[in-house]
Amino acid sequence: MKIVALGCDKSGYPALLKWGEKNASPFEEVKLFSLPCLGLLTEEAIFRTLENSDALLLAGCPLDSCHNQNGSRGAYLKVKKVNALLQEAAIPKKVAVAFVTADKIGEIEKVSQELFWGEKNDNS
Repeated sequence: MKIVALGCDKSGYPALLKWGEKNASPFEEVKLFSLPCLGLLTEEAIFRTLENSDALLLAGCPLDSCHNQNGSRGAYLKVKKVNALLQEAAIPKKVAVAFVTADKIGEIEKVSQELFWGEKNDNS
């Protein structure tokens, strides 16, 4: 499974780097990228990313403490809409979003298990 992972500069990208260092990623290929804020990501950019990958994993600031106020909330709404469109069109690709701090990767692990394999973590 080819995964593209995008994280915001403040929280998400540092957490994705730690996730990769920990070898927590079970995917065959993960490409990590950073952007200033997840709120800058458009639905069009999400669909373009999915053209060359199986899934997109976004990591951003916690909803209640986004460094850019509403970037994570905006990203969440876009992901919800994109996933609904993918499901409606029966396209087997997914987008997941995890809200993390720079040094806590547990949410990334949880979200990747739930959304990419349909497994629920009992600790949720």
